[in-house]
Amino acid sequence: MYRSPLRTVYKICSVLAFTVYWRQPGIEPEGNKLKILIVSWYFPPFNTIGAVRVGKFARFLLAQGHDVRILSGTPPNLTETLPLEIDPSRIVRTPWIDVSALPRTVQRWRKKILPPPRPNYGVAPEEIAAVLHLPETEVRRSLPDRLLHAASSFYLNIVSAPDAMAGWVPFAVARGRKLCRDWKPDLIYASGPPFSTFLVADRLARSCGAPWVAEYRDRWVDDPYFNNWPSWRKRILTRLERRLMSRCASIVTVSEPWAQRFGEKFGKQVSVAMNGFDPRDFPLDEMPMPPLSRDKLTILYSGSIYAGKRDPAPLFKALKALGDRRRDVQVIFLGTKADYVTPLAAQFGVTDTVEVRPAVPYLESIRMQCQADVLLLLQWDGAEEQGHTPAKLFEYIGAMRPILGIGLEDGVPANIIRRHGLGLFTKDPELIRQQIETWLDEKQKGGALPDHPTEVRIGFERDNQYKKIEILLEDIAAPAH
Repeated sequence: MYRSPLRTVYKICSVLAFTVYWRQPGIEPEGNKLKILIVSWYFPPFNTIGAVRVGKFARFLLAQGHDVRILSGTPPNLTETLPLEIDPSRIVRTPWIDVSALPRTVQRWRKKILPPPRPNYGVAPEEIAAVLHLPETEVRRSLPDRLLHAASSFYLNIVSAPDAMAGWVPFAVARGRKLCRDWKPDLIYASGPPFSTFLVADRLARSCGAPWVAEYRDRWVDDPYFNNWPSWRKRILTRLERRLMSRCASIVTVSEPWAQRFGEKFGKQVSVAMNGFDPRDFPLDEMPMPPLSRDKLTILYSGSIYAGKRDPAPLFKALKALGDRRRDVQVIFLGTKADYVTPLAAQFGVTDTVEVRPAVPYLESIRMQCQADVLLLLQWDGAEEQGHTPAKLFEYIGAMRPILGIGLEDGVPANIIRRHGLGLFTKDPELIRQQIETWLDEKQKGGALPDHPTEVRIGFERDNQYKKIEILLEDIAAPAH
């Protein structure tokens, strides 16, 4: 068993959780094809892309006649605007402990007790940073701030194992064991990130004697976006990941390159079920929809941007090169932090063309994608991005609008876009400028860009991908079932 530094706290929380849950009434089994317990921190109505995949997978399994239960958490800071497509009585939500709360509390008290940092008179902070080979933010911190920052980082690296949702594990395990006592699953399906779900599934599987399957919607220890950890923490998580994968029955992921990588790493057969789109969210009888703007060519980006890794700079360079024609283009970033977009747009002098809007409910985002002229897809232009296939690519396919992809030119999204004639994928600002001019001419001539033919959507429906997982689960559960 993985021995967390919070072992004592975990035991205390487990006792409390079992006390709360053991006396609750159980759920009677319904006798359907398979009994499947899905373990996922994210689930509708919490609006995030991970919840979309897991929520629609649960709906699919129920539609196939399986008896499904969901063990989920209560993610903070997420709007509850995602449609819930299954009976809420099938969802078991548990409380959790925020292991990251202590450093935030200490930081608030620091601002009240300690004086603000003194300025570096006579020498600019950036000059000191250059001499000491430190980030400028470190130089600007006072000594107490630096000590607090170091202590907070050390604390978080210890307690957030396997991740920041570690405080959910004891409650999820306790509630899951109570559920499995009254309703024994044939199989447990854990979707991560966060990868605390794998720890929960592993413990429940050993407790109730059911096999479990690990779904990697993203990478864990190898994730280049979120693994800026000390070497000792990475070694611990690497051992934990390998131990958990050695005990799971099978692995599912979202692209062939990742399947090959996980297969080589863990010595297991890995199945691929890409993200897809749900035709119910993109009804053909409502397409085409009125454009977002009849006068301007609208380019829409829906989702997050990771500074330095998903870079819209080639697009901004192309817009600058358009000259006066730029006034006929509007680029909308939906649900993106303005701090990652506005300064870069100002650097290229195209702020008059760029607009940042707050996030909207999922179905409204889908509607806006169908109304935009062009849909923007950003990827990291690095070998580390190989295999990363964002879910929004398939939403864009469902919307049947032209796609402008920027980033890794030999990645999975680039190949899909080229193979199916869905738009342009490049990192060359000149090619982007030429394509925007072509789209501008087409829009000004006909009033709108035409939709792609419906045939481009064939094979990318979510249910087609989920069917692969269903076949895998039936094969795994067949001997015991």
